[in-house]
Amino acid sequence: MDLLVAWDWEYDLAFVTRLVNRATEAGLAARALHTREIEAGASINPAEVKVLLDRASDVSQAVASLARAARQAGAYVVNDPDLVPDATDKATMHLRLMAAGVHVPWTILLAPLADRRPGELDALPRIGTPFVVKPARGSGGQGVVVDASTLTDILVARARFKDDKYLVQERVEPKVVDQRPAYFRVLFCLGDIAVCFWDPKTRVYTPLSPEQEASAWCQEVREVARVTARVSGMDLFSTEVAMTADGRPVSVDYVNDMCDLRPASEASDGVPDRLLDAIVARLVVLARQGPPTTATTRQ
Repeated sequence: MDLLVAWDWEYDLAFVTRLVNRATEAGLAARALHTREIEAGASINPAEVKVLLDRASDVSQAVASLARAARQAGAYVVNDPDLVPDATDKATMHLRLMAAGVHVPWTILLAPLADRRPGELDALPRIGTPFVVKPARGSGGQGVVVDASTLTDILVARARFKDDKYLVQERVEPKVVDQRPAYFRVLFCLGDIAVCFWDPKTRVYTPLSPEQEASAWCQEVREVARVTARVSGMDLFSTEVAMTADGRPVSVDYVNDMCDLRPASEASDGVPDRLLDAIVARLVVLARQGPPTTATTRQ
């Protein structure tokens, strides 16, 4: 089988259908399996899978096991479930990105609440107010406080997920570019990078113009995504970058795995269809040409 898609989220149906149809039209053997089918023992030989797109191992151990078995048999897995835990841990990625030279917000990393240490928040004045508090393993904005200003705010936030690490970060204010806040959602797929203006409140994408895509600042934003892919090991993810008043591209939200791939034609805050089609096309190329080297996909 050239391409197997394992999926679970009901809103993934449009993307999954589009991908399987495109692969089939290209003459490939493609199949999509919902977690219900995989957990029920669907007939699938991991050794026969060339490429597996994992959209469900975060909610299904059966899918994670299938992905690992396929990988061990020689399949290329997007994204490898054994790399995901570190890639989606904001505390881990903060340190990796900083070590790789990527601009990140001023941050205090906090241990789980039960392991809090005296003086761990002594540097809080450097962060400024208001500031952001977020759990290291949160997703979809869950548990994030964007307008914290007191120690009590931090304590209340940490108590919500008391077993998780937390980040206390400066709130990054983007400059204005072409009459828009320079806040971007970036989609990375096997080396292809799409940059869009993105409103974190409405979550609506605005594609860049050709002139904006050719700009120096856009190339800097793309480079942040490239480095993020390299240090995380992820092949398909979204990330968020803000361009500050002093011209720094700051990584604000590091790796969104199982990123939202609803099409804009069906959801107002979905991915523009042209960009979604490009992701589909890139995955079809992967399935047609076979597993590439890691260096090729994350250049």
